[in-house]
Amino acid sequence: MLHYLMICIPLLGAALDIFDVLFTPLGRLIILAAALVGLVAAVRRPSFSLCPQLARSALISLAGAVLTFVLSTQLNLGAVVASALVGLVGAQVLQGQDQVVLYLGAFVGMSSTLRFPSLAPLIVAGLLGGCLFELTDECWVGVGGRLGTIAATAVVIVLVITGGGL
Repeated sequence: MLHYLMICIPLLGAALDIFDVLFTPLGRLIILAAALVGLVAAVRRPSFSLCPQLARSALISLAGAVLTFVLSTQLNLGAVVASALVGLVGAQVLQGQDQVVLYLGAFVGMSSTLRFPSLAPLIVAGLLGGCLFELTDECWVGVGGRLGTIAATAVVIVLVITGGGL
């Protein structure tokens, strides 16, 4: 049950940001502790297995994140159009769960260049998004907003670690 904590990290991050402590040592400690507790709980579930699907999801999410970010920032399509384009192409090229994971990565790639001034942290966030998708496979199934929440969780964790692009 503690693995549900990971899905609450964006809310926790927003609360800490409201009080202007998100990027302080205390805020970072709180976010990273929540992520660590959630990660350990997710890995210790009886239904979890470290399988090739985890790596596959991480790589597909990474592709969606980088494609969306590049289309949005380098070709000036904007985040919404870039994400929609990646999602449409992914729906035609990929099948099943891979389509969903690519779209999750597209949500990660909708991030601003103010927060990700280089591709390195975005790459980490894209990979983390795919991993979180697999680690939270039982959380909020069938609930709207799940992909965006997972993407936000990956982005918040990377921003806290890197200092938020500031």
